[in-house]
Amino acid sequence: MFFLLSGEGPTDLGVPALATAERQERAGQYGPMAIIADRLVRKKLHYSILERGTVGFVTKQELISRAAEFKAAKKSLGIPGKKRAKETRYFFNNARALALFAKNKQSLLGDKVVAILFRDADGTATTERGEWETKWQSMLDGFHEEGFEHGVPMIPKPKSEAWLLCALKTPPYQNCSALESRSGNDRSPNGLKMELESLIGLHPGRRNLCQILEDRSIDVDRIDMPKFMEFRNRLEFVINSG
Repeated sequence: MFFLLSGEGPTDLGVPALATAERQERAGQYGPMAIIADRLVRKKLHYSILERGTVGFVTKQELISRAAEFKAAKKSLGIPGKKRAKETRYFFNNARALALFAKNKQSLLGDKVVAILFRDADGTATTERGEWETKWQSMLDGFHEEGFEHGVPMIPKPKSEAWLLCALKTPPYQNCSALESRSGNDRSPNGLKMELESLIGLHPGRRNLCQILEDRSIDVDRIDMPKFMEFRNRLEFVINSG
């Protein structure tokens, strides 16, 4: 089984060290969200995909370039309002593009490929209820549009720092659901990124965050947040499916 990851940058799933998605197997620089995904996968497969090198990366720009080639989808997303439709079309088309990369990789390897697509939910504390669910479903619909059933949305709410804070704060793992109602705006005085930096005493860059996750015992079974559980349940379902 091979895992193809695509995020927004080095501080989430990570980035490839080479130029194209087909050549990434051992060359990528994985991020903290890749470590979390790896620990969930390890519980199901009993090995580390990062250590085995059975993981590759597709950049955000590669997805955008591939998505630009798409014609209109066969079916409408059925989401009212021009602004909402435009936003969710982005998530839909990113999933379509990653599905195509994953299907190509699957053909090359002759093995099952699981694709994980990371995007922060962002938004503010007053973001309309249901927006996260619409983005999540748009990704699932995008994977389905290309006939790819092994796609996994990874959409922390409001952003990945919330999951890290849950595991690293004092006391850890308690009342973590409240973090999802925080603002995703980094300029907010209550911003998650600023809080994380203050907590760890370091710039929250890829290398520092990965080092912290590797040095400290992070129990993924104790991260109890609604959007994290959606990701975990979907990942486990896809791993177990044919």
